[in-house]
Amino acid sequence: MTKRLPSRAIPVAACLVFFLMGIALLPWPGLQNDELFFSGPIYAADAAFYRLEAGSIRIPLMVMSYTGALKTWLYAGLLHLIAPNEWSVRVPVLLMGVATIWLTWEWTRRIAGARAAGVAALLLATDTIFLLTDLFDWGPVALQHLLLMAGLLALQRWIEYGARGMLALAFFLWGLGMWDKALLAWPLIGMAVAVVVVFPRETLRRVRPGAAAIAVAAFLAGASPLVWYNIARPGETAKQNANFSAENLGNKLSVLRQSIDGSALFGYIVYEDTVTGKREPRGVAERASVGIARLFGNHRRNWMRGALLLGLLGALFLWRSPVRRVLLFLAVVVLVGWAQMAATKGAGGGSHHVVLLWPFPAVFLGIVFSALAERAPRYGAVALTLTLLFFAGENLLTTNQYLSMLIVNGGAGGWTDAIYGLTKALDTKSASWFGVLDWGYLNGVRMLHPGELQLFLVDVNADEKEIRRQVSSPDFLFIEHTDDKQMFPGINDRLRQAAAKVGYVERVERRIPDRNGRPVFELFRFVRAETPGVAPEGTSR
Repeated sequence: MTKRLPSRAIPVAACLVFFLMGIALLPWPGLQNDELFFSGPIYAADAAFYRLEAGSIRIPLMVMSYTGALKTWLYAGLLHLIAPNEWSVRVPVLLMGVATIWLTWEWTRRIAGARAAGVAALLLATDTIFLLTDLFDWGPVALQHLLLMAGLLALQRWIEYGARGMLALAFFLWGLGMWDKALLAWPLIGMAVAVVVVFPRETLRRVRPGAAAIAVAAFLAGASPLVWYNIARPGETAKQNANFSAENLGNKLSVLRQSIDGSALFGYIVYEDTVTGKREPRGVAERASVGIARLFGNHRRNWMRGALLLGLLGALFLWRSPVRRVLLFLAVVVLVGWAQMAATKGAGGGSHHVVLLWPFPAVFLGIVFSALAERAPRYGAVALTLTLLFFAGENLLTTNQYLSMLIVNGGAGGWTDAIYGLTKALDTKSASWFGVLDWGYLNGVRMLHPGELQLFLVDVNADEKEIRRQVSSPDFLFIEHTDDKQMFPGINDRLRQAAAKVGYVERVERRIPDRNGRPVFELFRFVRAETPGVAPEGTSR
């Protein structure tokens, strides 16, 4: 008789796989501007969208109208002790992802059993988009997932044991999550609708005045900075973001599909294979990743869409089983959550929004596959193991496709590793002020030179007096993307034209390449034009 694996072996293995894949991916893309948005108020108090001031003390509360400063608070102490770099920024959120997997396993185990929980944990841990968005905290999403699942587990403990402290903890954590990013409302509203629709009697029995008062008070305590902000600026979070439209629904459906199958971030985080300046892999690890990718072909999509289709068919087969209501609850959460982002103007068009519905799809599949396996006691365990290995393996191959392309093609756009060479090239001896022309590198320069540089945003629409003041000063050094790497197309020429009107032309002093040797950034000053329309020797264009 074969021995069964210890109950915690599968989630431990899942967490380990997730962590190791994250470590393998971590150093390749450069630190991205949105990824570092939280860091602005740490080094420049004025970067906070909203803050409290008491004398010389400035406390950031919001970094955007719907994103709070919770991550700013957490990292302020960390980056004071540890040098800011890709490791100190990304390892903490990677660990948040690990914790989310563990919490998902624990919650699923309580509602559906250990086998369903193990399947859900493995599918979540190998999910490509979950890994990429959590590791690079693109959204941000890492704290959203962690606080959502921590709150859900606490609520489950309240349901099981009646401990009101767990009820308070659940809603306090969800309040914190709303402060971190108000888009947590999508899964929270989805859960609220689902619990009323699927468990109406149980809900009415438990929602008593005392319990409701505890939940509301705890939620408001967790979300108090967000509440404070919306009192000081009445309802601004909703006014600026709760706009609804049916536009781009087709594109949002496409992003949903691509987020499920893992293909959504090709061409965004990593360059496509058509890019020039490819780099040959070096060392055993790089060659192994690229070799696996070449062996299995261009593995840009996994089979998770097929897994969900199989899961939906299986759920119909299980309609009269004890897991029916749990599956219906999960389905309603996902449908209501996605419907909100689909109906919100400017939302749902990126995988960083879609992934806020995770880990519920993985939990749904874990319960379906486990329940189906129990229906066939003789061969069910073997079939479940083979199915799980197939889908998890497909996920890992798609993740490795990203890794191999990062090794060979490099990080694309705002994810360029040239940000590190740029920050090394800047020092206070070369200039007193540094002008940031394009989008995509302000937060990286500011954090990697921890608050040491005097930075300003160049306004190409400023009046001629201000333009002349900036371009005529030898103490001003400007930073731009090369013309082919501009985030805002034409921004370079607009500054050149504005400077030309006051008699100055651009002189490039240095070009900064990425790891693949492709020029990405330029450092330049302006000099007097010697002859109208003719650039002095050594100037650009």
